[in-house]
Amino acid sequence: MPRKIRVMFATATVLGICVVIFQLCLIFRGRKRLSFLSDDDVPVILWWTPFGNNNRMKTCENSRCYFTHNKTFERDARLKSILFYGSNLRVRDLPNWRSSAISWGLLHEESPRNNPILVHEEALNLFNYSSTFSRFSNVPLTLLDLPSLEELVAKSYYISTKEKFALMHVENLASVLYIQSDCDTASDRDRYVVELMKHIQVDSYGACVNNAQLDDRLKNNYLSILSDREFLSFVAKYKFTIAFENAICDDYITEKLWRPLIVGSVPIYYGSPSFKDWLPNNKSAISILDFAGPLELANFLHNLLKNDSAYEEYLSHKLSERENRVTNSKLLHALEARPMGIPNGFGNYMEEFECFVCERIQNNREIEQSVVTKKQYDCPLPRDPITGEINKRIWWTEQWNIEKCGAKLLTHYITNNISININRFDEQKMTMYDNNEC
Repeated sequence: MPRKIRVMFATATVLGICVVIFQLCLIFRGRKRLSFLSDDDVPVILWWTPFGNNNRMKTCENSRCYFTHNKTFERDARLKSILFYGSNLRVRDLPNWRSSAISWGLLHEESPRNNPILVHEEALNLFNYSSTFSRFSNVPLTLLDLPSLEELVAKSYYISTKEKFALMHVENLASVLYIQSDCDTASDRDRYVVELMKHIQVDSYGACVNNAQLDDRLKNNYLSILSDREFLSFVAKYKFTIAFENAICDDYITEKLWRPLIVGSVPIYYGSPSFKDWLPNNKSAISILDFAGPLELANFLHNLLKNDSAYEEYLSHKLSERENRVTNSKLLHALEARPMGIPNGFGNYMEEFECFVCERIQNNREIEQSVVTKKQYDCPLPRDPITGEINKRIWWTEQWNIEKCGAKLLTHYITNNISININRFDEQKMTMYDNNEC
């Protein structure tokens, strides 16, 4: 019995010590927090949609800001800016009030598929600063998915034209590759591919217009290995790769373009109308918009298949003398502007955007007359990829128009500091849409 009592006493003592240590840690953390709160000169930047840095004092050149996800700072006098990650921005969850002294920033690398309300000017105008795919954004994400100049010009995956020709016969490969598993897109890309298939052989992997099967090494998890060596080597076997974005926005360029360029397969591109501004050379990709339709494009591809030298003009970033492989000065300057020694990655752009906002806050005690416009997120109504007309076949077009009402209504709520009841908001939005009030 005494032994049992001694064990119980020892256990209680250890637990007591743990409790004391835990309380001391809380006091220490609280003192650190109080030390920060006593510094009235350090502005607070709140990530309303949790993203970026949390509970961190960050120094950006000559500026310092405190970044947090803690929404209790919404009413704090030190709050100077609220940042939003566009894919997670929801009408039902927005700040309770909008102060003219507090700027709003938008970080959004994705297409409108994630948040269609953001295609409309009235919604964009709610923000003061932006980091989007547009070159006109405060921190552009245009080249986010291009790893480096070195990968663009290297021949790590390159397969010669003659070898590709041989592979087409030995492995029974088509000349054109298509691999996509998102079959419901604002660009309606599958419609074009289906028509193109009538005029040229296309190996279509993935769930969309499927007519070919990946081998066992790739088929079970290809979506998770799109940047792995094995998958890139597979893409490199094809002379052409269909590179169609899920939405059409100016400067919205994803890995769909860069992947074939990196491995040495000629991209057949549909996406950003200004994508040629960022190509390595004048001839690096084929735009479907340069042809009257799929038949004309197929005829052009057939001619390139018969003429190796004409085909290889599209691969000069792999085949020219190394110093002349990239001739596009705009692309070169953009890549040279990247920080030396820091790998290109989304996190680096996020850090840069945080510092941009922090420095603006420090240098301008009052919010500048800075407003995000459609120029910084330019995604017009979806069009049929074949006819070029407004696409009434897909539900995305109606969603674009409905969210125009949503953007107008949201602006009314925010600028007048009206609390949002999401059910009431949605009812009003649909009433406005039905009455053509947008």
